[in-house]
Amino acid sequence: MARHFSSLEADPLRMDDLLVRHFREAGCAGPVWHAYLDRLLGYGLEIVTSLVKSGAMFARCEKRERSLARQDVLPHEAEDLASETVLAGFVLFRDKGVLGGLWSVENGPLKEYFVNACVLAFPNVYRRWRTSSNAWHELHLLDAWSRLEHVAADGEPEDAILAREAVDALFAELSEDGRTLLFLKDQNYSHAEIAEFMRISTRAVEGKLRRAKEAARGAAKGGR
Repeated sequence: MARHFSSLEADPLRMDDLLVRHFREAGCAGPVWHAYLDRLLGYGLEIVTSLVKSGAMFARCEKRERSLARQDVLPHEAEDLASETVLAGFVLFRDKGVLGGLWSVENGPLKEYFVNACVLAFPNVYRRWRTSSNAWHELHLLDAWSRLEHVAADGEPEDAILAREAVDALFAELSEDGRTLLFLKDQNYSHAEIAEFMRISTRAVEGKLRRAKEAARGAAKGGR
């Protein structure tokens, strides 16, 4: 028996193969699976967090022809991204690699296979995060305009002048269509209503609105 365990320790891939066979037979359930899963997720979270914080995750994605438009990620955001990535990677690992039969000893150690699954899962997680993050920044910018205009209406004369100048400077960077689009959007008009008002298609509204917001964000950054 001791000799048998010694041979397994000397050949970790053989141990991985035995584990995967057991996991498949048990349907990824039972005490052995859960004990292994706890260790695997802890390992994956440590590695993926390091990859996201260092930026190495983007290089790994690019090697797999999954290039991403990189955006600055704060440390606490990197930890959230890593957690979501590990969970998404686990689903791929379990459903495709273990239960789906895609993993074999030729694919290398299970831990490395799991990290690779996380790399494959990262682009979708990251795109969702970027969409959510950009939407938040856009709302923040519109809120800033609302606050400035509120000061211009209700504040002291000096505050009103400064606020009005800030709003005017920001909107001066936009085209007339852009200013109209953002104003209507800020007034909670739907894309279909804006399209009807401006006599353009809904798809055109979406494109113009996106470009107007990008121009406004650029102007806001340039003014800081």
